[in-house]
Amino acid sequence: MDVTEFLRTSYTAYHAVANCRRMLDEAGFAEVSADDMPRLQAGNKCYAVQGGTSIFAFVVGDKPQLMLAESHTDSPSLHLKGAQTLPSTEGNRLNVEKYGGLLLYSMLDIPLKVAGRIVYATETGVQEELVASAGDVCIPSLCIHHNPDANNLSLNVQNDMLPLVGQADDVWQWLAPERNVLDADLYAVPDVAPYRWGDQAQFLSSPRIDNLTSVYTSITALIAAKPTGLAMAACFDNEEIGSGTQRGAASAYLADLLAAIYRACGYTDYKKAVRQGLALSIDNGHAAHPAHPEKSDVVPAPVMGGGVVIKHHVNYATNGLSAGIFKRMLDIAGIARQDYYNRSDIGCGSTLGNIAARALTIDTVDIGIAQLAMHSAVETAAWSDIDTMSQAISTFFACDIDKQAGAVQIRV
Repeated sequence: MDVTEFLRTSYTAYHAVANCRRMLDEAGFAEVSADDMPRLQAGNKCYAVQGGTSIFAFVVGDKPQLMLAESHTDSPSLHLKGAQTLPSTEGNRLNVEKYGGLLLYSMLDIPLKVAGRIVYATETGVQEELVASAGDVCIPSLCIHHNPDANNLSLNVQNDMLPLVGQADDVWQWLAPERNVLDADLYAVPDVAPYRWGDQAQFLSSPRIDNLTSVYTSITALIAAKPTGLAMAACFDNEEIGSGTQRGAASAYLADLLAAIYRACGYTDYKKAVRQGLALSIDNGHAAHPAHPEKSDVVPAPVMGGGVVIKHHVNYATNGLSAGIFKRMLDIAGIARQDYYNRSDIGCGSTLGNIAARALTIDTVDIGIAQLAMHSAVETAAWSDIDTMSQAISTFFACDIDKQAGAVQIRV
């Protein structure tokens, strides 16, 4: 599966994880459970799924040292509220609420797919199933003739952002007419095919570049990895709403899973192995905007196609040591890199790195690729940066680091 197919078909976190599972299964990875972990040895390739929207894949090396690549499977979208549709003069509309920091106007007048998970009744209980609507829905914008101030747009989610579906009065019945659906986790998401553009086809525009490019490059790098230590790609859900959920980076799940893995490998002090390792918190960064360079820091900002972005801010997990180790890895491997600093008078969001590190106590560096239109229905990045990020994560997984007081030895 190439990155464009992954972006196109990973409509929701459920679908992203299903695609990851497919890639891992084809590469010979075995599914395991934190509650029933088999004996493990060097060379074993496994993955565990939590809640259908988070996936943790790992390859066991000869050393206990943890090399952890973290990313997230969710993207901003519109979350459906129940099955009932709302009538209008032109047909029924879906009742939705905002999920994450979505750029609302970007969802107008484009095809949207309804996708996610349904839970339906069986003779003995319930069963879950992934769904995606065969057709699309749309949110028609209000014409400028009826709103002369339309170019100074202000949108109300409950009124202006309800997708028009047509005749369906029950969304669950529309999506799964043969099922007795009891409940569901459904989203209206952009159904726009990824496309390359520019005079040299150097740019990629697609839904969900943030952060599925990070998920994709983490999984593909792990599939190809021959690590010295324990290499893991941890793909969490719910970063866009703060990570404080059962499937988010604040959950105890990753720490519990790592404890089970280390026990299965016969290692007794897994917390020491974690501390001796390094984590990448991989979530895309902001490129300098061509129309608004004033939004970037006063020092030169990252550019698309300029290589891996190392993100610095008091809200990030990056510190001098973690950044220095990772920079040295990239330099030895000849991989391009650039630094990102936020303007001091503009707010900066948090990422999952600091959140996951609370339970693991692992040195972490926040990285990503530079992109434009973050949280838009269609985002933009450089095509070359996807390959560069994959190379960087592959280099990271293959590295052996030896932490001593005040010094770190790095073998790539």
